[in-house]
Amino acid sequence: MRTFDTPLDRRGNGSKKWDKDYIQRRFQTSREDIYPLFIADMDFRQDELVLQAFHSFIEAGDFGYFDVLDSFYDNIQSWYKTKLETPIKKEWIVPANGTIASMHFAADLVSKGQPIMFLTPVYGVFKDIAMNFGGMVTVPLLEVDGAYRVDMERMEKEIVAQNVGTLLFCNPHNPSGRIWSYEELQEIVQLCKKHSVTILSDEIHGELNLSEKPFVSLISFMDEYEDIIVCSSPNKTFNLSGLTASYVIIRNPELRQAYQRELVRFHITINRAGMAFISAVYGHGGDWHTNLLVYLKGNMALMEEQLDGLNLEWMRPESGFLVWIRLNKVTDIDPFVLELAQETGVLIETGSRFVADYENYVRLNCATSRSFLGEALHKFRCFYKNYTE
Repeated sequence: MRTFDTPLDRRGNGSKKWDKDYIQRRFQTSREDIYPLFIADMDFRQDELVLQAFHSFIEAGDFGYFDVLDSFYDNIQSWYKTKLETPIKKEWIVPANGTIASMHFAADLVSKGQPIMFLTPVYGVFKDIAMNFGGMVTVPLLEVDGAYRVDMERMEKEIVAQNVGTLLFCNPHNPSGRIWSYEELQEIVQLCKKHSVTILSDEIHGELNLSEKPFVSLISFMDEYEDIIVCSSPNKTFNLSGLTASYVIIRNPELRQAYQRELVRFHITINRAGMAFISAVYGHGGDWHTNLLVYLKGNMALMEEQLDGLNLEWMRPESGFLVWIRLNKVTDIDPFVLELAQETGVLIETGSRFVADYENYVRLNCATSRSFLGEALHKFRCFYKNYTE
């Protein structure tokens, strides 16, 4: 596990997570001793086999106009079959720009000016998408036995009352890392089918399963409901977010062709490096991915140890490296996050960045070396233990 115990030095290279100016704006601190655990990317170095493939691409020196290679599709199909146990066909895959951009294009295509629904708390970009393409309808998730559940009754009521046309869905859930069960997803799909609501599913965290539960992609329901679009990429799993490359999976040929026409209309394509790197990580990164999951599980065990005995509750993520923590001693979460940063250098994500129903929650990123995480958690523990508003 040496790869994961020796993190990348990301200072001064433009990494937003480590950028002094950005941290100063966000956390109002210029401390040198910082522990960035907020932005959702990883501090791990790529696998050597993957890096060799990257180097081969660079050394070839050809960055001109291109067509997407069959190997791009083949490696995605192989990954889905072996890692996610979800077979897909080549023609369903649409190469695209970054995942966020892909979701914007999809929402613009399918919303037709009708309101867009999502379940809160959730990744803040969902609000931007909804407000740009039809308006926002939110439904609070229910917290039951320390995990989120979908309020199906309220969801249907709002779909009807607000004339909702699209459901923006986070599968697995960000920020809690919840893996939705097959039964839950089936109920959502049937509800959307009943009311002709298109489902736009963000599945970028689906490859990071830390639990015994299977991850179920919405792809599994495309045979019973055709108006489903899945957006994904290896950007979280292999830390490729800076490449702004992804893919979209659409089984329905009419919907897929409409989405492709939308990309052509704006002359949007996957970039050549992004295509090569996605293909490389899926083709060569299988063992590294397996070891990553083992390491992340170890980091979660460290979390459990360091948070034990504190007046807080946390949702152990079933997928991903992000931990959603309710701080019972805190009522106003934003000032707490700033004070924590200024007093300790520990930088975490405030719950208020997750649109609504975040209460006194924060999100903490565990995808860094265990020793570094241990130092940060110790500082967090001491600060929180003595914290009084």
